[in-house]
Amino acid sequence: MAAQAESCGRFPSRGFENADAPQLDARYANPVYGYAVQLPAGLIGHGAPSPAPDHGFGIALSWTPRAYLYVDGSYEVLDDDTLGKQETRQREFLRAEALRVLSTQSTSTRLGPLPGVRMVARYACKGLRGLYVKDEVVALSPDLRVVYRVALLTTTKRYRADKAALDELLRSFTLLSRPVP
Repeated sequence: MAAQAESCGRFPSRGFENADAPQLDARYANPVYGYAVQLPAGLIGHGAPSPAPDHGFGIALSWTPRAYLYVDGSYEVLDDDTLGKQETRQREFLRAEALRVLSTQSTSTRLGPLPGVRMVARYACKGLRGLYVKDEVVALSPDLRVVYRVALLTTTKRYRADKAALDELLRSFTLLSRPVP
C-alpha cells in the first residue's frame, strides 16, 4: 500500500478497491507487523488482495482530484534504521517524482507509543495542475525491524478537510504484541 514513489497525484490506481481486495470499515489489526488503527467513521479502507502480503490498507478519499490515506507496516530492508534515514529517503522519493518541491517541514512526533517524524511536503506534479500535499508520519518499531507509516496524499485545496481523517488515524494507532518474525 505504500505510495512512496507514486505520491504525485496518481496514486492509487483506479481499481485498487476491486472486489478481491479486503474491505475494512472499523478496526484494522495487523498481527504480522504488530499494529492496529481505527478507521474514521464513514470511511472504507481496502487492503491488498490475496496473495499479496497484508502490510496495511488505503482509503480513497477522492478520485478527482486524487486524495488518499494509507497505513502501512513493513520490514525495514534498506538499512534505513533511523528516523533521519527514513526522512531522507522520503525526501529523495518526492524529489524524484515531483515537478517541483515547494516546501518540506519535519517535526518530531509520536505514533502511538513510538517516537516518530512527521513530514509535510507541498509540491507540484509533472503533467498535473494544482498543488499537492503529502503529510506522513513514520516510526520504527522498538527493535528497528518494522517501519510504520500513516500518510495522506491530497491537494492543497482538500488538505484541511482530509487532514482531519489523517489525524484520527494517527490518534488511534496502537501497538499489538511483538510483530511476528
